[in-house]
Parts: sequence; C-alpha cells; structure tokens
Amino acid sequence: MGMSTVPLFGIVFGVVFTGIGVRVLTVGQRLRRSGVRVPGFVVGLRWSGGDNGVYYPTLQFQTAQGFMVQTESDLGSNPSPVRPGQQVTVVYDPERPQRARLDGAGGRGVLHSVLFLTFGVIVLVVSLVVVVSSWL
Repeated sequence: MGMSTVPLFGIVFGVVFTGIGVRVLTVGQRLRRSGVRVPGFVVGLRWSGGDNGVYYPTLQFQTAQGFMVQTESDLGSNPSPVRPGQQVTVVYDPERPQRARLDGAGGRGVLHSVLFLTFGVIVLVVSLVVVVSSWL
C-alpha cells in the first residue's frame, strides 16, 4: 500500500461514514415528521460487526392498513435495549413500511447519526489535509 492510497482510503471511508450519518438522520427526520406509531414485536436480534459490534432488531408489526410487516431496523445498539419476544412501539414510514425503527430516543438514531457524521467528517478532513500537504 503506497503512501498515496492511504489518504484516498481515508477520503472514501470518510465519505461513506458521513453518508451513513446523513441517511440515518434523514430517515430519523422523516419518521419524526410522518412516521406512524404502532405496537409491534421484536422477533429477532442480529449481531453484526465482530467484537465491538451491535445488535440489529428485527421488528414485526401490522401497519395501519392491516398489512403484516417484518423488517430489520437500520439502527443497531449494544447492549440491545430489547429482547426477542418483547412487545415494543414501532415507528414506520407510511410510504415505505419496511423502513421502521423502535420508537423512543434511542430508536430515532440522533446519537448514531451524530457519531457517524462526526467520525466521517474528521476522517475526511484529516485525509484531505494529508493529501493537500503531500502536494505542497
């Protein structure tokens, strides 16, 4: 790995993390504005990310129109605030019911998105500084 590929990797990494942060935030905003709250169940937890990974809950609920939906939340946490079989309040996007999260402060993903954004921007800035200083 040459010196030139490291900052490039950093830039890509930074953009990806910043993108995830923005996406988590925009989905959170949508759900806050137009999300529908319904009772649901946690039907499973998926562990992802190795040693310092997170649990992603699989949610099952019935939409206001009466459709059964089972979907995995795009927000994970560790430790998981929920257990399989637990009844929870789900908030979903009425236009895309597959887009659902646990209701509540943790479920909205504000903290997650801020962390992702901050991390992404830091990595991005550091990588750009390295690139620019290598050109000077």
